[in-house]
Amino acid sequence: MNRSIRRLFLVTTALFAALLAMLAYQQMINAGALAENPHNTRKVYEQMHIDRGLILASDNSELAKNRKVGGFYYRTYPQGDLAPQVIGYNDINYGQTGLEHSENDYLTGTADEVELTNFFDNLLGRPQTGANIKTTINPKVQRTALSGLQKIGKSGAVVVLDVHTGAVLAMVSNPTYDLNDLDADWVQLNKAQSAPLLNRATEGLYTPGSSFKLITTAAALETGGFTPDEKIDNGNGTLDVNGNVVHNWKDFPGDYSFSEAFSESINTVFAQIGLKLGQQKLEEYQQKFGLYQKPPIDLPPGEVDTSGRYVNGALAAPGSDMNQVQVAWMAIGQEDLQVTPLQMALIAQAIGNGGVMMKPYLVDQVLDRNSTVIKQTQPSEWMRSIRPETATTMTGMMVDVVNNGTGFGARSSRVQIAGKTGTAEVGGGKGPTAWFVGFAPADNPQVAVAVVVSNADESGHDSSPIAHDVLLSALGY
Repeated sequence: MNRSIRRLFLVTTALFAALLAMLAYQQMINAGALAENPHNTRKVYEQMHIDRGLILASDNSELAKNRKVGGFYYRTYPQGDLAPQVIGYNDINYGQTGLEHSENDYLTGTADEVELTNFFDNLLGRPQTGANIKTTINPKVQRTALSGLQKIGKSGAVVVLDVHTGAVLAMVSNPTYDLNDLDADWVQLNKAQSAPLLNRATEGLYTPGSSFKLITTAAALETGGFTPDEKIDNGNGTLDVNGNVVHNWKDFPGDYSFSEAFSESINTVFAQIGLKLGQQKLEEYQQKFGLYQKPPIDLPPGEVDTSGRYVNGALAAPGSDMNQVQVAWMAIGQEDLQVTPLQMALIAQAIGNGGVMMKPYLVDQVLDRNSTVIKQTQPSEWMRSIRPETATTMTGMMVDVVNNGTGFGARSSRVQIAGKTGTAEVGGGKGPTAWFVGFAPADNPQVAVAVVVSNADESGHDSSPIAHDVLLSALGY
C-alpha cells in the first residue's frame, strides 16, 4: 500500500513539475511569440486605449482610422472593401491580420523610433498615440483592378508593381469584403467557399500555365544556346514523351521560330526546350526568379506563400526526383508548379527592370502625428535574375505576344504593352486558370502587372483586358 501511495505521489509531483516547466516556458521564453500571435486578442484589448495611427493610401486618403467610444479606440475603414486583405483588421474578437498586424508596433507607438515621443507625452499627461503608416497603394489603380475582376464575376487577384522600386501600387483579391462589417459578417465570411478573407495575391497558389514560359525562355536564351529567330521542328504538332502526349491549343505542325512559339504559346516546342535544358537548369532559373523563397514583403509571414513545385501539398526542394515527362510538363508551366500572383508580378518587374528583381514593399513611410517622417522605405535589390541583354530580348518577344499572339486582349492604341498569357488546366470540372503577366511601356517600363482569374472561360482570355485597364490606369491614362 505504501509503495502504491509513493508511486502516486511521485507521478503527481512529476506532472506538477512538467506543468510548472511548461508555464515557465510559455511566460518567459515563448512570451514574445505569444504576444505576436495574430490571434492573441488580449494584446489587442490591452492596446485599445491607444489612439492608433492611421493607415493611408499613397494619395494620403484614409484606409484605416479610429472611432473613440468611452476610453477605447475602435477601427473604421473609410474605403470599405477596397483592400481589406492588405490592410487587415485589428479586432478585439478576432485579433489582427495584414498591415494592422505587421505594422502594429508603429501604429501603437511602441516601436523604438516612436517610444521617445510617447515617453514625453506620458510625462505631460497626454494620451499615447501611434504613428501613421503611408502605404504605396494607389486607390485609383486598386479600384480599377478590383472592378475588373468584379465585372466578370470571377475570383482572382491582381498585383501591380513599380518596375524600378518594387513598390506595390495595387494588390487586389476577389471576392472582397467590407472591413466595417467584419463582426456582423464573420461567420459568413469564414464559411464561404469563396474564401474572401484569403489574400489571393500573396497566399493564393495557382498553376502558372504558359505564363511560366517566361522562366523557360530566360533559361533557354541564357544557357540553352537558343535565339529568338532559331527554327524548331515541331513535327506534326504533338510530342510523345515516353508515351505521354503533349498537345497544343490548336494545330501547330511544321517549323516555328522560338519567338513565334513564344507568341503563340506552343506547348510542344517548349516541352522540347525543357527537355534539352533539363530539370537542373529549369530549377536554377526558377530560383533566379525568386521561386522557392518567400518574397520579402512587409506583411505577416503567415500571409505570404512560397512559389515552387508542390508534391502532396508540400513544397518540394529543388533537385527532387523528376522523370522526363514531368520535366516536359514543367517547362510549359503545368506539372506540380504552384505560384502566387505576387511572384509572377515580380518576374515581370525583373524583366522590365533589365533583369534586376526589387524587394516588393507596401509601406512607403512612417509618420508622426505632425507628419514628420520617422521612417522612409528605400527601394532595394532582391536578386539579379537575368542579364540586361536577355531582358531586352524577352521584352521584344513579349511585345510580339500582345501585338501578334495570344495577348491580343491587352493591345492598346495609347501605349505598347509587353506580356505573356497563360491558360492552366486545373481539372475537377472547373474552367482553366487564366493569366496575364507583363509591363508597360515596353520601350521604357514603368509598371508591371500580374492578373490571375480562376474558372476562366475556355479561351483563357479573361485576364488580358483587366491587365490592359490596370496598366493604363497606373500610367495615368
